[in-house]
Amino acid sequence: MHLLAKQVRLMYADAKKKRTIWQIATGLRDRLEQTIHIPGLAAEAGMSERQFYRLFHSALGESPAAHVRRLRLERSATWLAYTDFPVIAAALAGGYNSREGFTRKFHEHFGCAPGVFRLRVRAELRRVPEQSPATLGKPYELALPPMRLVAWPHLGPENGATATWMAFGRWAVRNNLLTPNTLPVSVLYDDELITPSAHARLDAALVVDSHLNIDECGGLPVVYDFVGGRHAIIPFSGSLYDLEAAWDWFILRWLPASGHALRDARMLMLHDSVAVPTRACDYFPLILGKRIHCRLCIPIDHVTASGLPPIQSACLNNGDAH
Repeated sequence: MHLLAKQVRLMYADAKKKRTIWQIATGLRDRLEQTIHIPGLAAEAGMSERQFYRLFHSALGESPAAHVRRLRLERSATWLAYTDFPVIAAALAGGYNSREGFTRKFHEHFGCAPGVFRLRVRAELRRVPEQSPATLGKPYELALPPMRLVAWPHLGPENGATATWMAFGRWAVRNNLLTPNTLPVSVLYDDELITPSAHARLDAALVVDSHLNIDECGGLPVVYDFVGGRHAIIPFSGSLYDLEAAWDWFILRWLPASGHALRDARMLMLHDSVAVPTRACDYFPLILGKRIHCRLCIPIDHVTASGLPPIQSACLNNGDAH
């Protein structure tokens, strides 16, 4: 019994450390315009630099510094893909204070110059049909309220997210968090045209009470606040395999023609609580093509502009994390 209790304590401590790593990684996406020091992140996590590096790499598949550099370059790539701003603006968005340094790092990461990347991505965008897919309803606008989310991160191809949702759903049932009034949310962080599928992140999440004590629940889930704000929303009804075409049309065809600007890179899918898989009999119909119903949400600004609004804080030590 003594040994068993020790093993349980170690498992709990390990889960708590993993959760801390994911909390840090989630917060990093909102701090890319700041100078980021890795020793400071380790201190924030309450770990030694060596332990922080090891656990971060184990959870996210790359070092903390490489993770920050990739996110900054991918933000620059988003500007190149979806705006008409010059390359230097994309460089500043990624934290680089010179076009030359940015071009060199961009080429190392994407295998081509920024201008060539822009042409390649836009060639892909032109392949999206102009007509709305039959799986989509009529878009509308709505201001979503601030929400506290408890989330289970999924890293990798989206076709594996259903298994993550089922694991999360079981956890939510055990902790009495999944009720008929619960709002499940998928949080999508990355663009498949820009982020390698191995690093693409999706969170299976639930809206919870702001007073939830996650330590009493155990497990991997992280907690963070969704700020809310204006969103373009469109109903979806189709299989998991129809989602890609639906998102492509909504983001690449509807958004540019709407006169709005993208406010944030994170997209949302709002689900019904009964749609959360918790058993194998829920899981297999989904991967076999069962129809699902949800709402796709794009954060927008009322800005008549071609793409993302400018980021004010720009020059950041050539985009490196230390």
